[in-house]
Amino acid sequence: MGFGTPRLFHAVAVDVGVSRMSLVKVDWLNATFAQPQMSVQGFIAYLGKLFGLQTFGDEGRGLFGFQTGVKLRCYLGGAMVDVGSIAYGGESQRGRWMLQITGKGCGLVKDWESMRDMLEGLEARLTRVDLAADFLNGEHTVHDAVSRWEKGEFNCGGNKPSTDQTGDWLEGIRGRTLYVGKAQNGKGLRVYEKGRQLGDYNSDWTRWEVQLGNRDRVIPYEVLTDRDAFFAGCYPALAALIDDAAQKIPTTQTETQTTLGHLVYHLRRSYGKVFDTLRKATGVDYSDLVEELRVVGVPRRVNPSGVEAGLPWARVQAQLRKVLQ
Repeated sequence: MGFGTPRLFHAVAVDVGVSRMSLVKVDWLNATFAQPQMSVQGFIAYLGKLFGLQTFGDEGRGLFGFQTGVKLRCYLGGAMVDVGSIAYGGESQRGRWMLQITGKGCGLVKDWESMRDMLEGLEARLTRVDLAADFLNGEHTVHDAVSRWEKGEFNCGGNKPSTDQTGDWLEGIRGRTLYVGKAQNGKGLRVYEKGRQLGDYNSDWTRWEVQLGNRDRVIPYEVLTDRDAFFAGCYPALAALIDDAAQKIPTTQTETQTTLGHLVYHLRRSYGKVFDTLRKATGVDYSDLVEELRVVGVPRRVNPSGVEAGLPWARVQAQLRKVLQ
């Protein structure tokens, strides 16, 4: 297909310090490559080393034109969690494979240098990479993004990128999203109220997320390891945000705390009286009642990484109080 000479995404100079962890994380990854010199199960086992967890593959339907899909799953926090997919097969694919790692899967990767080395060794083509920066205390809000757009701080080549809006822009309670640019054209930004999306309507947690695609451009492997610099280089407005971004571990803990607090609120509202009536009618101990109703596993909405790391009950109670306000 003729797009002319591919362009590269460029990093800009960002003073991140020699020892500081990257404040921007990879939140989605798609890559295609020629069939590797190993079996599907061997490839899954290698990915498990990058995730730091034993990884399983459940064969299913194909995706994106590939005939066969294998869903990647890890046992985490007492539950099997979907972390991505491998796809292959189909005459039009000419023997190529596709690897997709979801946000949860990306959160498990501890060593992005090794992930980059693997993809380089496969001569993979990165087709989608999402880079996200979280601002847990609302240091940079959706309103800030609107203001920066109005001031021309997202301009590239002298032109203002297009925008779109979804969510609760009238009351601002349930969360809003601002889109800058169009991801289907190769680069787009989403700025959204992540905490409110998770159900905490008092949360200031805002996520700025760039989605990079390979239409008419090449996504370099360095984007996986030099994340702060490439995030900052996507739009002029983003360079000033880096120093205020939250690191991954506090982000994961906040997500788990927020979601559990919200779920406890709904559990109490919907079934609190059921618990009380059962205890009074049967005389059963609270511990026996809880054990009877407990189901081993992690709710789909909860980030298992945060459960695995542990969370003080007092923090969940504090989050519940915020939801009840």
